Amino acid sequence: MRSKTSVDKRISYTSADTIPIKCMLDRELLASTGKGVIPPVHIQFMPTNICNLNCTYCSCSKRDKDLTMRLEDAVRIIDICAELGTRAVTITGGGEPLCYPYFDELVEHFVSRNIQIGLITNGILLNKFKADTLQKMTWCRISTGDDREFSGQYSESLHEVVLKAGNVDWAFSHVVTAEPNMETIRGIIHFANSHNFTHVRLVNDIFHPEEDPSGAIKDNLDGIDDSLVVYQGGKEYTAGGDCFVCYLKPVIAPDLQVYPCCGVQYASVVPARDMSEDFTLGHAFDLAEIISKSNVPYDGSKCARCYYSNYNKLLGSLLKDIKHKEFV
Repeated sequence: MRSKTSVDKRISYTSADTIPIKCMLDRELLASTGKGVIPPVHIQFMPTNICNLNCTYCSCSKRDKDLTMRLEDAVRIIDICAELGTRAVTITGGGEPLCYPYFDELVEHFVSRNIQIGLITNGILLNKFKADTLQKMTWCRISTGDDREFSGQYSESLHEVVLKAGNVDWAFSHVVTAEPNMETIRGIIHFANSHNFTHVRLVNDIFHPEEDPSGAIKDNLDGIDDSLVVYQGGKEYTAGGDCFVCYLKPVIAPDLQVYPCCGVQYASVVPARDMSEDFTLGHAFDLAEIISKSNVPYDGSKCARCYYSNYNKLLGSLLKDIKHKEFV
């Protein structure tokens, strides 16, 4: 396994509500915005809405749970994205991406187009896939929550998967409720420490941002090394405005529509818990046309909650010409 290095976990492993340092360091992106175009550098790809769990805090609980992308459509979309400059993908849901019947083929095609792969999964089906498929991932984030136990066959299965998957960067993202499941939280932190994980993200239930139990959690971690833990949450987000992040990291859903970000499910005043057509940018086959207009902001005023305001401010500024650039 790779050795731990000193990194800023908040910047390296989160994006919403962070200063977009990665954008500032990306020379290709800077060159492209100088020409008035924001390429889809990092797409969020949802191949299926099928899921093997029914979590109470799920942001997609009202989706069409039978909807799945055809493989030929997925391949066509990947090719379009690659031609437009996509360099990374997060395969996510929707549903549970490992329920997608063509997951192996999906991974192979992303790799063939030199697109780095991140995976968000509940981890239950990881042991069903061959080591060479898992080893093609750059990182894998395992989603857990207070309503699930972390013990027995599940943790043993993850142990075997992590051992065979080589240099994948592993992490946990755990949804914390008002009454934290300390046994589960302690279990994933201990597992992360003993298996060289990059981090453990503890995030509040998105539908109850006013609840912030991080203090109580810290008080109950006596004897456990929590240096890998990133506490994220407890903030009321502002309403949206001019949106540019939708071009940089668009969401492509099983209905083949392009959505502005992974927060659409809970962006409206009353969270839809689904990818509402009110937010769509257009059809995924037309992504080239969508991106060609990326110097014009998407109207994010319909979003009651915006999670990428820092990204939007930066990207909007990069598209404008400024004087006295040397006087930093």
